[in-house]
Amino acid sequence: MSTQDITPLLTEAEARLAADDFDGAVALCHQAVAAAPTSALAHSKLGVAFVRRRQWEEARAEFSRAVQLDPRYAPAHSNLGNVYREQGRLDEAVACYQKAVAVDPDYWIAHQNLGIVYKQQGRVADAVREFKTSTRLSLRSSRTADGAVPGTRTKRVGCLGGGMAMLLGVALAALRRQ
Repeated sequence: MSTQDITPLLTEAEARLAADDFDGAVALCHQAVAAAPTSALAHSKLGVAFVRRRQWEEARAEFSRAVQLDPRYAPAHSNLGNVYREQGRLDEAVACYQKAVAVDPDYWIAHQNLGIVYKQQGRVADAVREFKTSTRLSLRSSRTADGAVPGTRTKRVGCLGGGMAMLLGVALAALRRQ
């Protein structure tokens, strides 16, 4: 089954996630994966559903499978980095975000996520650089934050809000330390 054939399942799964019906979203994503086991998008969406249920290992496995199926799918790399970040594995998170940026330099969410981890690591200059890049790219981007199903229109937001807010927070923190 092609990605287009599973689009209705993934669209409904996204609607379930938006309605906080995580179990329903997981069930629909499992159906999509069963119908198209080689779809990186289906595995990535299942990973997102597991994240919403805070099932980190299951999410990590699905994002890893998505990356294995399509190494050029930047959202899967970025989402895998998010899982590592939640687990406190910051160096692994950085590696994932850097891979996402390497395969898609315009993927602003990966730049934003990289900035978040750099901030956590105390790498203020690197964080500011990534937040600036994220903000610049997000203002000109027409893509969705999570590589949404083709043909759907979802609001472009980052995992933790806009890059500009993060940039201002990092800059203020740096000024306070001086």
